[in-house]
Amino acid sequence: MSRSPMIRRVLTAHIAGLLALSSTSSVLADGPVGGSHTYRPAPRVVRPQPVAVTPIAPPAAEQVLSIDLTAGAGARVLDLPLGKSAIIELPVDVRDMLVTNPLVADAVLRSPRRIYVLGMTSGATDAVFFDAAGRKILQLNIRVAQDISLLSSTLRTVLPMGSVQVVPLKDSVILTGVVMNAADSEKASRIAAQFVSSPEKVLNMLSIAGKDQVMLEVRIVEVQRNVIKQLGVDLNAVLGQLGETQYSFGLSPTFGVNGSLLGGITGGYKLDTTKQPIMQQPCVGPGWAAGALCPVVVRDGGNSDAATISNTAGAPGLNSAKGMIQAFERVGLIRTLAEPNLTVLSGESGKFLAGGEFPVPTGQDATGKITIEFKPYGVGLGYTPVVLSGGRISLKLSTEVSELSSLGAYSVSSGSGSSVLTVPGLTVRRAETTVELPSGGSLMIAGLLQQTTKQTIDAIPGMTNMPVLGALFRSRDYLNGETELVIIITPYIVDPTRPQNLQTPADGLRFAGDMSTTLLGRLNKVVKAPAGANAGRAYQGPVGYVIE
Repeated sequence: MSRSPMIRRVLTAHIAGLLALSSTSSVLADGPVGGSHTYRPAPRVVRPQPVAVTPIAPPAAEQVLSIDLTAGAGARVLDLPLGKSAIIELPVDVRDMLVTNPLVADAVLRSPRRIYVLGMTSGATDAVFFDAAGRKILQLNIRVAQDISLLSSTLRTVLPMGSVQVVPLKDSVILTGVVMNAADSEKASRIAAQFVSSPEKVLNMLSIAGKDQVMLEVRIVEVQRNVIKQLGVDLNAVLGQLGETQYSFGLSPTFGVNGSLLGGITGGYKLDTTKQPIMQQPCVGPGWAAGALCPVVVRDGGNSDAATISNTAGAPGLNSAKGMIQAFERVGLIRTLAEPNLTVLSGESGKFLAGGEFPVPTGQDATGKITIEFKPYGVGLGYTPVVLSGGRISLKLSTEVSELSSLGAYSVSSGSGSSVLTVPGLTVRRAETTVELPSGGSLMIAGLLQQTTKQTIDAIPGMTNMPVLGALFRSRDYLNGETELVIIITPYIVDPTRPQNLQTPADGLRFAGDMSTTLLGRLNKVVKAPAGANAGRAYQGPVGYVIE
């Protein structure tokens, strides 16, 4: 059947336009191919007729896929990058062609034996080609994914010592292969994140050829120094007899900083005339119980069989008086020391805690039962080392020293009113940082210094300015606290060793027998041949453990 010249010119222009859009090609089943694409909205069956056009040779031989039908009639797989095309050459003429989903991939006939396949959107489809007799010539399983050629070449350039493969998966990428260390794995993830819409669409499944192990030697030292000084005067006097007009005077220190007098010495004078010894004798007769004592007025130096201290009306003048001087001074020094040594793989996290846990209420039901959760306190350490090139170590470190305190404590009732749960507060010294240093190098984190000074003076207005005597009418309470936290970090890149080279605190320890314990008061023996790592070494004198 012949075609008019107008139809021939239209078909020639359409095919020439498709050739202009196709810039590169792909490979079949072996890897992605390049080029532009066209779009067709619906599946269709095409029955091409010979057209009188001038054949156009492909730009390069490697961009053309020659199908060998003698290899079998099975389906072939075509991995096609998104927005690229492939050129397929068949040894026989194609009469009919079916594309299942042209929204994913489209196929265009250049000639009866040359087909252009265009990647439209991410997904999968298939294409079937038939000859003039209706027999199936070829079936293509087409998979369209994003182009990873630029990402693959970038990773090969940046990480020449590694072997990284990129697998596209819809709008995400999967990184597989082997790299030298954890730093190279992190670099590969950061590079791949630039080729996708978000970093979450990069799945890093890279293996590290030789994972380094890092041992962290940390010294945590905290020193606390407290100074407390208290000096006060306690005065109290009552003038006048009981039952009559009385005059009182009082001055008592509050010690507002520390709450009360913590100890020390109290000295002075105290007088109380309201308690006097009264002589008494047994009362016998009607109306008196057996053994009852009767008050007896002692006259002319007389005596009686009994005397007891009883409350009386007091003297007409000074009824009671007290004058005391209270003094206290304390200097305290506390040292907290922890030296944890932990080993962890490069890129992994490690934790250390030397302390305890205390309960914290988290809820209460209708019956009054309280749910608690335990919180840690003490000397804590958390770190994440990453071995970099050249033996350097990037270290993320967080450490803290905490202790229980009554400041900030919280009390809660159990519901019945009979018991009260008090949750203590915490005083915390915390530091968190990220550093980079060589294996065996040390770094100190210092300057975590805190100083607290409190002072109160209680006095009678107008009396404190009196020379000499003014000190009798005022009291002083003074508190000074200083705390400093120092952290020394030394990381090492380590390798496992033989168990014979390791020693424990129990090596060489021998308990004493009954005779040594009873007669000499020893708890252990002093040995001369330690076991473990020190076995076979030459020592002079007794060696081992001495426990007192």
